[in-house]
Amino acid sequence: MKNIFKVLFLFALVTVASTCPAQKRPPKQDNVVTPADGANKSEENKKRKWEEYDTKKNHHHEIQDKATKKRMKESLKKSKNHGSPNRVPWYRKLFW
Repeated sequence: MKNIFKVLFLFALVTVASTCPAQKRPPKQDNVVTPADGANKSEENKKRKWEEYDTKKNHHHEIQDKATKKRMKESLKKSKNHGSPNRVPWYRKLFW
């Protein structure tokens, strides 16, 4: 009889211990940063920087006078002709 009580008591302890958690669960975090959030943030930062760059560039062009704008336009054309990656050599311009 004592053995049966011991076995039942041990069985009850094992079943109760398995159903009750040993530790409380930590609370869910609200402000969790995921890699996707970081990627979105970096894309937003890039867009914001390009927008700032464009506004500053446009402001710089707006404050120039007519002669300066003309010089800027000519130098831009020259830089495009001389600095293009598919530049045609001088001998091809002469003989072709």
